[in-house]
Formats: sequence, C-alpha cells, structure tokens
Amino acid sequence: MADIDIIGGSAAGLFAGYLLARAGKSVRLFDANDVLNVDSRTLITTARLSEALGFFPAEAVVNHIDRIDLYSPRRSVAIPMREPDLVVERAAVVRMLARKAVDAGVELRGGCKLVDVQPGDKSLTLTIRDGHRGRTEVFKTQTLIGADGMSSRVAKTIGANGHATTPLLQAIVELPKGSPTGTTQVWFEPADTPYFYWLIPQSPTHAAVGFIAEEGKTARGRLERFLGRIGLQAVDMQSARIPSYSLATQSWRKLSGADVYLIGDAAAQVKVTTVGGLVTGLRGAKAAAHAILRRSDYLRELKPLRRELGLHLLIRSLMNGFTAQDYDRLLGLLNEKTIHLLGRYNRDQAARMVYRLLVAQPRLLQFGASFALSYWRQSLQQRSRGQNKFIESASDSG
Repeated sequence: MADIDIIGGSAAGLFAGYLLARAGKSVRLFDANDVLNVDSRTLITTARLSEALGFFPAEAVVNHIDRIDLYSPRRSVAIPMREPDLVVERAAVVRMLARKAVDAGVELRGGCKLVDVQPGDKSLTLTIRDGHRGRTEVFKTQTLIGADGMSSRVAKTIGANGHATTPLLQAIVELPKGSPTGTTQVWFEPADTPYFYWLIPQSPTHAAVGFIAEEGKTARGRLERFLGRIGLQAVDMQSARIPSYSLATQSWRKLSGADVYLIGDAAAQVKVTTVGGLVTGLRGAKAAAHAILRRSDYLRELKPLRRELGLHLLIRSLMNGFTAQDYDRLLGLLNEKTIHLLGRYNRDQAARMVYRLLVAQPRLLQFGASFALSYWRQSLQQRSRGQNKFIESASDSG
C-alpha cells in the first residue's frame, strides 16, 4: 500500500505528488491519459507562479508580458508591470512537473482510469482500469488526493461534485509585423461577455485571442466577429470548460477512516474574475501536501487561498452587472497612483491590491458602493417581480 494515492495527472496532482515524494512519502499517481501528451493551450500567469512552484519554470515560459492595455468602449489605460507576467504553455508545465515527480520517486501510472471508490475497514478500495495492460486492479489507500479535473470522480465520491462551469474559447492568430510582443490587451465588452476579451502574444509572430463566454453555443461566432473587428483571423482554436469556485466548495472529507483531499480544478480552486487556475491550483496542492506532512487541518492550510478566492468571487459578482458605461467610468477613475499599484500587485495578490487601490483613489470605493447598492436594488426588484408572477400564476390556476 502506498502512503498516498493521487487520481489525476494535472499540474496540481503532479505538484502534490512531487512535494510528498520529495519529503519521503510513497506516492502512486494514476491518470487516464498519458500526462506527457496533454493538449496544448497557452496560459498567462503572474510572477507568483515561481513562488508557488519554488523554482522558475524556464522551459514552460514562452513569453514575458511587461504591459497590460485595458480598453472600455470609450476609454483606455496602459499599465506597466513591475514584475512581468509569464506566458506559459500548459503542456510544457505538465511535462516538467511529471519529470520532477518521477525523479522524486512518484510511481506514475498512465492509461489508468478510476472506476470505483468503495469504503472499507479504515481505508478506501480503489478499482482502477489499466488500459495499457488491459486489466482491472484493486488498491487500498488511507490517503487519497483527487486532482482529476472539474468532473472529478473522487469529488463525486465525497459528495462534492457539481461545480458550475464556464466555457473558455481562444484562437491562435498571426500577429501583424511590428506588433508589440510584450503587451497583453484586454477589452471589456459587456454586450458579448460579462468577462472580457484578451490578446496574449506568445511569440514574435503569434498570439492567443480569446474570451470567457456565458454559454458555448454562440461563443465561436462571437469570437470570430471580435477578431474581424480588430483585423485578425484564427489559424487554430482552443477551448475548455473551467470550474467556478463557490464558498460552498467542499475540499476534504474523512471517509471510512481515510482522508480524501481535492485540489486544483477538482476543488474549483480557480479565480472567478479571470478563470485562472494554474497558480491557485498549485497553492491548493501545496496546502494538501502540508496538511498531510504536518498532520494538520487542510482547511486551515487553505485559509489564505480561500480568502483570496472569496475576494475574487465578490469582485466577479459585482462586475457581472457592469455596463459599458460602468467600465468607462471605472477606467476613468484610474489615476497615476492606482495605475502604479495595478502594475505592482498582480491578480494573485487581490487582497493587497484592492485595499491599496481604495486608499489611493477613494472614489473607487464610492463607485463600488453605489454600484453594489444599485445592483442589490435591481436584484430585489427582479425577485419581487418573479414572486408576483408566481402568485398570479398560482391564483389563475386555482
């Protein structure tokens, strides 16, 4: 029996395995696919990736971003970055972590699908279908980590499945000659999406242009129309569904004497403002590893991450109601001090950044408060109208 079994060769799963094996634990990791051949997708992350990993992932970095340009329908703001954002290739991150995990002693079992988890006597029984060997095997474990994505079978086992998801679509485009390769561009277009469109240069010749949609059916058409507006054309498409974090997200359970941990997308450890989950998933993996090694409470280890994700949830709940005029007004409130702060504190430091922004520009607090009050009133009015319609319908049927 291994000390720890991990289901899922995601970045979070491999990182947890690496940390635990490096500390002397016997770790077995199962993945339904070959983790060395994951799908390619360009990701942008903050400089905190190195802090989360404990080393600089040089082989996965394809570009550095030193400026972010924000656009609302009538305004624009340029934000110079104090520390550059990193553009990384997801497949390269996974390959790198897989090699580190194996070197640390993790038993990596590719082509193995979790079929069932059954409670036993002070342990769990895992039924694994090994596609490479064409056989089904049974393993017992007292510590199980679910890192098997948003449709996690491990999460289903502990009753924590069912995250809401958000479709993400991005196109790979050829950049016109002379385009700035160190600048990310972000467009707020609330008529198309409550999130935003982005352009992330991944090389001197190509960039990823994408957006987060409310639903997937019209996403491709909207992205193609947006590409037409900015004079670009897709040469390839990449898509994914991203889990949405909520305060009710369950990430740990004791089951038949065994500890079950959820990390990464299986625990929806994703910033809902930007649906970025690489750094936060790695932080979740580190918290689980610390909880196991220190025999401490996983929820206590997760507290800083949960606080950060909760703040992103609050920000997103407000921004979901923004109009084009709201974005114009918001960008108009950004002065020299707030632009400096936005460049100094990144998206993975939301708590520090929000407090300092409000101090530097008190009118942001007034803007947020007035919008929140208006949004709350509209919600109450809509709820009241819905209740009235229900009462009228019930009266008619009576």
